[in-house]
Amino acid sequence: MKISKDFNLSLCGIFGYKIDYTLSPLIHNSIAKLLSINLCYGKFDVSPELFPAAVKGFKAMGMKGANVTQPYKTKVLEYLDCLDAQAETIGAVNTINLEPDGFYRGYNTDITGFINAVNYEFNEGISGKTVILLGSGGAARAVLYALIKSNAKYVLIINRSFSNAEKLKKEADLWKQSLNSFTEIICSDFKFNGISEKTDIASINGCGILINTVTPSDGNKNFAEGIFDRLKFFKNNFFFMDISYLEKSSLFLNGLEEKCLKFANGLSMLLFQAIESFYIWTGRRIEFNYIKDFLSGIF
Repeated sequence: MKISKDFNLSLCGIFGYKIDYTLSPLIHNSIAKLLSINLCYGKFDVSPELFPAAVKGFKAMGMKGANVTQPYKTKVLEYLDCLDAQAETIGAVNTINLEPDGFYRGYNTDITGFINAVNYEFNEGISGKTVILLGSGGAARAVLYALIKSNAKYVLIINRSFSNAEKLKKEADLWKQSLNSFTEIICSDFKFNGISEKTDIASINGCGILINTVTPSDGNKNFAEGIFDRLKFFKNNFFFMDISYLEKSSLFLNGLEEKCLKFANGLSMLLFQAIESFYIWTGRRIEFNYIKDFLSGIF
């Protein structure tokens, strides 16, 4: 069923897999209410084998827009008509919009969302910081691009698969050229293979920000315990952001509480990227503190 244009309703939603936890419908429907915009936002929990059909259905219904979350931020690219410049560069999309020309364009609002969240949570910018990034998936790509764009001094990518981390590093080296950035990037697996004991460890010992993009799950508990045991060489006084806002994300804090200046989960990043997505769909932008205060009694 195609939504009638005369009804003047914008239909949007989030596509992902096993996303019962998502707060996106609550956030976007609240923004629509506060701005008096006739927009309805739903949740579409789609298994991988049904994802192609789900995207076709999304287009057939003439939906105005969507958010895309794990595990589809890179997979969705092949189903879109065109991409925003940043989304095309990093190869990951979290926002889709039906453009005036009738084409569906992919965007990535995680980039702006992450940068704004770091500034908000830690009251400091990224420029000149040494950063350790855990993971190399769709969310990590956006975060890494944001770090390069913001002129982080040094970034270490740690991923379960060294080959995937190395592949991301090679792509990021190309991003550096387009952004005229001098960010230094190295990579390793969870056992720190690929890191030079003398040079690289010395460079990252003064880590300013630790960022986790690995999806929290019971299966990742052993990873969390193992990786942070190996990070005992960290000096104190670094910031730690886990971009997940799930309660399980607290397991990634295990053993580092005393070393952190501050720990932040991904709720502020979620809100900042949602504000950008909503603006893309409607041309209307809500103030961060306005929606944060409105939702503060709910989560």
